[in-house]
Amino acid sequence: MLPASRVAGRPAALRTRRSRASTVRGVRLPRFGWPRLAVPGFAVPQLTIPTIALHRWSVPRVSRTAWIVAAVVAVLLIAPLAYVLFPPGRTLAARHAPATGTATAPADSAQMAAISGVESVTGLRYAGNCPANAACLSVLRQTVGQDAAVVIFSTASSGGRQCAGYVYRSGGRWHFLNAVCGLPGQLSPLVGHDATVHVPGSCANVRDRASLNAGVVTCFYDGTVVHIEGGPTYADSHIWWREKRGWIAHEFLIAA
Repeated sequence: MLPASRVAGRPAALRTRRSRASTVRGVRLPRFGWPRLAVPGFAVPQLTIPTIALHRWSVPRVSRTAWIVAAVVAVLLIAPLAYVLFPPGRTLAARHAPATGTATAPADSAQMAAISGVESVTGLRYAGNCPANAACLSVLRQTVGQDAAVVIFSTASSGGRQCAGYVYRSGGRWHFLNAVCGLPGQLSPLVGHDATVHVPGSCANVRDRASLNAGVVTCFYDGTVVHIEGGPTYADSHIWWREKRGWIAHEFLIAA
């Protein structure tokens, strides 16, 4: 039997060296634990659009009485504006105001000036309501122009005669000019009626404005019939009436 140092045909010292060498090769390096890097989490805020509450507008309910009051106020505001923008001298027809039918009109008014003048011309007395079968004056209607007016009276006579009193405003007061009396269809001049020119042996100037300084557009001879469309207007100490071609003075339309 071979000695132990000769096992496998190799010297025992050689095997010992190899054994040691193998042992050296088996040395293991220590393991290093690498720290784990963790990305911190970020909480992303959630953006929300605020809700806007829109106010619902509603038309308030207005009572019928409020509408009526508003309409009356609108008329009261528009009427003076219309008078400024469209004075009577520029309108096709004069403003017609209903008669009051009483003797309580303001002392300084077109109606009172006409009452006084027509009473003087006719000799009749004015009464708001004439007694039956008694001749007196009562106002039927009036047409008010620019600083001039005509008031129509009933005489309460059996023939149905009427009188027209012409007045004008000057110096802050109303003054009586003249009056004509006759049957309703005979009163002249009046807006909306025909009138006859009275200028024996001459002609009456028709002007482009109600003024003595206005230009003459034509001339009407005695007996010419014209249709009165506007007036009366007082200017340059005359009452003027408008027909389709221009303005003609009041005295040319009154029979002498």
